Amino acid sequence: MITNKYLLLAGALLLTGCQPQAKSAAQAGLIYCSEGAPQTFNPQLTNLSTTLDAVSFPLYDRLLEVNPITLAIEPGLASHWQMSQDGLTYTFTLRKGVMFHHNADFVPSRPLNADDVVFTFTRLIDTHSPYNPVSGGRYPYFHSLGLDRLITSVHRQGEQVVFTLSRPNAAFLADLASAYAVILSAEYGEQLLRAGTPEQLDRQPIGTGPYRLKEYRDRQFIRYQRHDAYWKGPAHLEQLVFDITPRSAKRLAKLLTGECDVMGYPAASQVKVIQEHDDLALSVQSGMNVAFLALNTRQPPFNDVRVRQALAYAINRENLQQAVYFGTGEVARALLPSLSWGYDPSTVLPSPDLVLARKLLAEAGLGQGFEMTLLLQSGTRPYNPDPRKSAQLIRNDLAAIGVRVKIQVQEWSVMQRTLEAGRYDAVLTGWQADNTDPDSFFRQLLGCHAIAAGSNVSRWCDPGFEQLLDDAVSSAQMGFRIRNYYYAQQMLTSQMPLIPLAHALQTQASRRDVQGLIMTPLGGTLFNGAYRK
Repeated sequence: MITNKYLLLAGALLLTGCQPQAKSAAQAGLIYCSEGAPQTFNPQLTNLSTTLDAVSFPLYDRLLEVNPITLAIEPGLASHWQMSQDGLTYTFTLRKGVMFHHNADFVPSRPLNADDVVFTFTRLIDTHSPYNPVSGGRYPYFHSLGLDRLITSVHRQGEQVVFTLSRPNAAFLADLASAYAVILSAEYGEQLLRAGTPEQLDRQPIGTGPYRLKEYRDRQFIRYQRHDAYWKGPAHLEQLVFDITPRSAKRLAKLLTGECDVMGYPAASQVKVIQEHDDLALSVQSGMNVAFLALNTRQPPFNDVRVRQALAYAINRENLQQAVYFGTGEVARALLPSLSWGYDPSTVLPSPDLVLARKLLAEAGLGQGFEMTLLLQSGTRPYNPDPRKSAQLIRNDLAAIGVRVKIQVQEWSVMQRTLEAGRYDAVLTGWQADNTDPDSFFRQLLGCHAIAAGSNVSRWCDPGFEQLLDDAVSSAQMGFRIRNYYYAQQMLTSQMPLIPLAHALQTQASRRDVQGLIMTPLGGTLFNGAYRK
């Protein structure tokens, strides 16, 4: 049974107003209480998991898909594909009869074809494409991985699509299966270009996914309508509503009162309440993610490896696990989670050792300690259920070695400008992997090109590390790739540009009458199979 304090909380929050769209959707669909608003309706333009959760899988499809159970790469919009013997050419055969969405201003005249795939990727790799600079022209996922340099051309060959690469890349198929690699409508793009409103491609989206956008109210809700012509078959439920509710306490209250059917990312402290409630179910899934403290290695004193190592020796990751995750995660022993095939079980991060931490600071000329600012974004994250509390615990740990930490919480738009300018000391953040290849972790978070793209917030660039990654993806031999990733993890443990803290379990709460939801280890939920029992 639930405690009285949660019943009172639920009642108080319900009195603040039940949104009309929630009532109507409950009769014919599903209401998902999400933790944040999407930054855009085009996943190519962002690397935020909040946007991917709300946009990528309801609206779009990709050439390839990751099986949520086996994590194997499977056919998506491409029914099959071939790779040339030299690994430089990939030829994809597309499914027939895949229909795009429609809206008030656009009705497709044809099914998906090769022109749509060429249009989608040309925007990303060709600076002469009229769509390349639209909506800011930043494609962080693709630029971090260097796909704009890897793909030398993409063209139509009859009814097939041919990608030509500058060099072999064993991670290429996994990249095409990521949540970012969505396929857009060339016909819609051309119509908007003629009308002089190309930015609408990213604001009023047209995809091929199980749901189409019906209505969006900024920071309030997203209403999706079933795409009846979906190539996998229509979704069971007519509507899907994302009720944007940043506070986890309010999300739980809405779930308890039935105002929401599903709650994303419950706080770790709420898990027991959910488990004990007769009408609620808790889903738990291993996660391909990591929470970490990134140190700005371009700025003193963090450009000194001894300082970075000292901070790593001072932080008690076990304490973070107990006080923040409450058993819904595991202590990070490397950047990669143990679920990854590239994880090195022999990698050992520093255990707390305050004596050694003080000695390293003294050797760096900072025996009296120093002051630093720690940035973090407000709200829960897939990899960290309570960033603010995590920051407070880290502040307490570092105070023991004379490091005085000022915590600064920023909204993402402000934080993004701060990170781009490079004017910061450290950031408490993390990463939700977009595919199963270790390259997605290493290159996105620590690759040299990822600094300009904005995902390498430690601003660390090491030619030797970069060469390990390049050599790994240039080989089709799994043993060789694993060996290089083991070396990469050893280098990171030595250089410590960022301090891995924890790997979180994916958790989701729902009403018991909701069935068929599929959480993926790569983040996000698949809704097209959901139904009411």
